[in-house]
Amino acid sequence: MDRKKNASVIAFVYGGYLMRYVYLIIVVPFYGRILGVAEYGRVLAAMSLMNVIWMLASYGFTFVGMREVAKAESDRECNEIYSLHTSARLALGVLGGCIGFVATMCSPVLSEKPLIGLLATALGVVSALNLGWLFQGRQRFRTPIMIEVFGFALSLVLVLTLVRGPADSVWVLASLLVAGIASSLISYGLTTFQLGLPRLRTTGIIPLVRSSTMLFCYSSGSVVLTASSTYLLTLLSTPAQVGYFGAAERFATIGLSLLGPAAQVFIPTISRQLAQGDKEGAHATTRRGAMLVLGYGLLAFCGALALSPFVLPLILGPAFGPSAHVLQVFAWMFPFAAFNEFAAFYVFVPRKKDKLLAVAGAISGVMNVAAALYLAPRYGALGMASARVIGEATLSLALMSVMVRLELIHLLPGAERAMGMVRLAWGGRIQPGAAKDD
Repeated sequence: MDRKKNASVIAFVYGGYLMRYVYLIIVVPFYGRILGVAEYGRVLAAMSLMNVIWMLASYGFTFVGMREVAKAESDRECNEIYSLHTSARLALGVLGGCIGFVATMCSPVLSEKPLIGLLATALGVVSALNLGWLFQGRQRFRTPIMIEVFGFALSLVLVLTLVRGPADSVWVLASLLVAGIASSLISYGLTTFQLGLPRLRTTGIIPLVRSSTMLFCYSSGSVVLTASSTYLLTLLSTPAQVGYFGAAERFATIGLSLLGPAAQVFIPTISRQLAQGDKEGAHATTRRGAMLVLGYGLLAFCGALALSPFVLPLILGPAFGPSAHVLQVFAWMFPFAAFNEFAAFYVFVPRKKDKLLAVAGAISGVMNVAAALYLAPRYGALGMASARVIGEATLSLALMSVMVRLELIHLLPGAERAMGMVRLAWGGRIQPGAAKDD
């Protein structure tokens, strides 16, 4: 994909994501004012559980599948990948459903309304069956965005129609589940029309799980713990603190999700360039991605730090005033999260450095959990937000160390110049090495 076309696709993808934020601008204030702090906190805890089930049921298949499809040369080969990944996600979806049921019963907040937790679990399984990875791997970037916009529109109509007060919080998850199922039917219908019916089977699932385990370990160390923070806080603090944290975490997640559209374009593009032997092109694409995500991380940091005290009470109401301070703590996470997005998905995933990602994610996960268990019971929402920052900073340090050791640091814009200055300062005693991309 040439540079001009790349920019055009990214612009379209971000245009689609703009619709997501129009949707959120409508529903987030609506939830905060209609449901109140405690009930909105319950909904956010359910959404946190949904994210965990989503991650467990999709395992590390998303990036493995995207990488494999990007290299496929025929529709038949794509159908094989489609069939295997669908079979694996269905199998793990059953396991995820069982885990979601137990987690709902164990949470004091969710067990008061178990239906909301069960709907969140079902939504997590449906989300794990999403075919966005397949469309992106085939360079069909526009299709999943249009399907997603349809889902947003449907869920918005249902939510605004059915949710009238705190007692209707269950309908929030029910509306999202209906929209998710409808979007999935469209995705599978289109894919089946293009590639044929998926041939569900059990053979091949275990090898796929094995090959995806390293990326799952990375996601379980960072993404799953990140997604489960609100649910974890229901076990460690009060419902009010869950509401304050959940609202701020929702805005932080909105900010972080803006890193996603670019990754949907850059990851399969870099993977395809490397598969075709175009290392220079892959390096150039990686550096462009780095400039985009790192620049955004700094911008989000400044915006969240400065605007939180004004924006959150204005959108959610005065009752959510304490959430502004929580979001200011989250602000320190954005630069680290942006670097982690770049290093993990623009550098390591296309170059198949999955094991190294797993180690870095495990280290980050241990630090995240340890900090959360210590800080959340003592400082509530502020403590949990601080634990998230500590986890992201630890992950950044680990990923940077690996990049330096593998001599991939040159993929970071300006790094070669900085290393040249270091070598000059050391009198040339540090010699440049060849990048270990293979």
